[in-house]
Amino acid sequence: MIRNFSRTKILLLALAVTFFAADAALSAFVIRAAASKMTPQHQLATQVTLLRLLRADVKRAREIQQEIPKTKADCALFENSLPASGTGYSLISAELQDLSQKSGSQISSLSFHPADKSSHGITEVSLDASINGDYKSVVQFVNGLQQSKNHYVVDNLSLANERGGPGAKSSLRVNLHLRSYLKAAA
Repeated sequence: MIRNFSRTKILLLALAVTFFAADAALSAFVIRAAASKMTPQHQLATQVTLLRLLRADVKRAREIQQEIPKTKADCALFENSLPASGTGYSLISAELQDLSQKSGSQISSLSFHPADKSSHGITEVSLDASINGDYKSVVQFVNGLQQSKNHYVVDNLSLANERGGPGAKSSLRVNLHLRSYLKAAA
């Protein structure tokens, strides 16, 4: 009987230790859950939202990847539409003079500042031009730049009023800073 009592005592002690360990684990879980202010449902909703965002990013990346051949073709079309750097300066100068005459304005100065982008196969040309004329002719000149088959980027446009004598028609002087592109010399 004493042996049975020892075994029972050991069994009860083992059972008490097991319950104490389970209680400690449950307490740790409750404390951890209380420390995080998000409920499990809220955590799940956050994870689902994050998963949707990541899936949308992957979908957009795949769409971009599928558009790469078209983008490359568009870039090649752009590069092929550029005038060669050997004749490009005179072509740009002649086109600007033509636009000036058609609009009724006058180019008083024109200067070129090339920037070699040979790694891209193009030359970026910055142009500084001063245009004189009335408001309508200046607007027609800028509109002609927009409609040109050549590519022009107007970076800066500043106006200065030029007044003539009494009774003279007011004219504008417009200082333009443009960029254009040429095929780099091979």
